[in-house]
Amino acid sequence: MATPAVLPAAATPLIGTLNKEGAFTKDAVVGLQSGFQMDYRTDVTLTSAQLLALLGTAVTLVPAPGPGLMICPETIILRMIGGTQYTDVGGAVSFSVGTMTAALAANTIVTGPTAGQRSQQIFAFGGTSTAANPPTNENAPLTISKVTNNFAAGTGTLHITVFYTVETTT
Repeated sequence: MATPAVLPAAATPLIGTLNKEGAFTKDAVVGLQSGFQMDYRTDVTLTSAQLLALLGTAVTLVPAPGPGLMICPETIILRMIGGTQYTDVGGAVSFSVGTMTAALAANTIVTGPTAGQRSQQIFAFGGTSTAANPPTNENAPLTISKVTNNFAAGTGTLHITVFYTVETTT
């Protein structure tokens, strides 16, 4: 007979901890975090059309977590699979949670690969939100966008893996 798993003393039962949208409530997140750290992972692949429109159309990588909660990106892994080489006249690719933003130092992850080539970049996110009540990063999604100037003339896909936690804002 198998030995049953034992939950940490501080663990909160998950029954009744989801809100009407099916996400954890703030109290459930606090209860779970008191027992252990919860890292999440998401994978999103941007199409060539999405890459070419990043200036005007930010892409959501992680949806907003709910009131009183914030997304804390830890590591972002970018994997570019080239088609025809993208051109770029400037403007950083950036990741944002509200006004908490971190930008790539260079866009060569996108503009470097040509047909059949691949490129990878590991990016550690760090940023500070603008002071407000509530803070701008509370209940905000994690997005990718371009600050100025869209990429031009290129094809390929960008696979993005995000490792993150969800924390309370108080």
